[in-house]
Amino acid sequence: MKRERESLLRPPAFAYRWKGVRGRAPELPIEELYCERVALEQLAEQRGTPLYVYSAAMIRARLSAFGSAFRAIPHTLCYSVKANSTLAILRLVAGEGAGFDVVSGGELQRVLRVRRKSANKVVFSGVGKTAAEMELALRAGILLFNIESSSELQLLAATATRLKKRAAVAVRVNPDVSAKTHPYISTGLHQHKFGVPIPEAQALYAQAAKEPCLNVAGVSVHIGSQITDVATFREALARMVGLVRVLRVQGHDIRYIDAGGGLGISYEGTQQNFERQIAAYARAVLGPLRGMKLHLLLEPGRSIVGAAGVLLTRVLYRKTNHRKRFLIVDAAMNDLMRPSLYGAYHEIVPVSRASKETEITDVVGPICETGDFFARDRKLSLAKEGDLLAILDVGAYGAVLGSNYNTRGRAAEVLVDGAKAKVIRRRESVEDQLRMESRLS
Repeated sequence: MKRERESLLRPPAFAYRWKGVRGRAPELPIEELYCERVALEQLAEQRGTPLYVYSAAMIRARLSAFGSAFRAIPHTLCYSVKANSTLAILRLVAGEGAGFDVVSGGELQRVLRVRRKSANKVVFSGVGKTAAEMELALRAGILLFNIESSSELQLLAATATRLKKRAAVAVRVNPDVSAKTHPYISTGLHQHKFGVPIPEAQALYAQAAKEPCLNVAGVSVHIGSQITDVATFREALARMVGLVRVLRVQGHDIRYIDAGGGLGISYEGTQQNFERQIAAYARAVLGPLRGMKLHLLLEPGRSIVGAAGVLLTRVLYRKTNHRKRFLIVDAAMNDLMRPSLYGAYHEIVPVSRASKETEITDVVGPICETGDFFARDRKLSLAKEGDLLAILDVGAYGAVLGSNYNTRGRAAEVLVDGAKAKVIRRRESVEDQLRMESRLS
């Protein structure tokens, strides 16, 4: 029977397994990183690098955890498409019975391509919806529009009237609650572009009620992303419940409360138990809703797919400038922008590990920008040229933020399901990029 030793990194997806020994030295066992039952070293050899790899098992497990935690109240899980919009990921999410939160017509078209019947579980958010996007959503028959301004409400009313459709609407309210997160992903304060203050929201509801083609149906709130203090959610929902009571007294039939998304994940070290985290989050959200007879809408994204993805990259060169050490890898900021954009931390581990020797080094890409980095002054396992590294927790806001800067092709993406690994986005070539351009003679 094959001997195996596992050291869990991101259960149930990513784990080290005992492989064997290097040469004839039994004191140097090699541990190899797997995604479910697929060895990542073998996958990188077959598909090349940089390479995104996702775990279907983790995505299913996290969707299931949400369903269990909120089973006490009628609810719809609307996966946030902006976190990862690859069609195969959306198909997997839809197959588990979830709906979707979209912020553009393009995202809605992706959902419709995967499963047109999912339209009745779609919430359309975002501050800048165009008439064409509204028309697409109205024709598809989505569940709810989250309105963010008087002008948007007027345009939706005019579009729905022209199409002889009726649109269910909620107003996205800005509760002035701090998400205590990075300022770029905080959305719940008055200085942010999102939502409207509570007093203005009441006027918008009165305006919407006068439009025959609009159906006032809910209230909406989203205070930011990567939030780890669940008390923040409780505070925001408590303020929304107060607004619901006022609106109902004013004669509005408020049936939905959209709690948004924003639940964070741990990017450093061991991940906390997800079931316990979701249970704490559910208690914070459900507490203020007791006795309100509301259908809860949830818009998780990062918490579903974030830890379900890794980015595989090979070390091209080792370099030393005076005492400064660099590992130059074949992935770059066009593949994973979060460290450059937010200064975000991602754990980086060797795919095959034997030696316990470490070093302090920067991990950087080949793009001609000083900001092209994945880690700075990081203590990492000693790596040599040609070694394979895994950048963890990149399932959300990873490939979806990719670009073609320096005329680099977007990385391939693979979905692992048990022992099967399927390419769900092929590697982009220069020819793919040039095909969209015209050549002037």
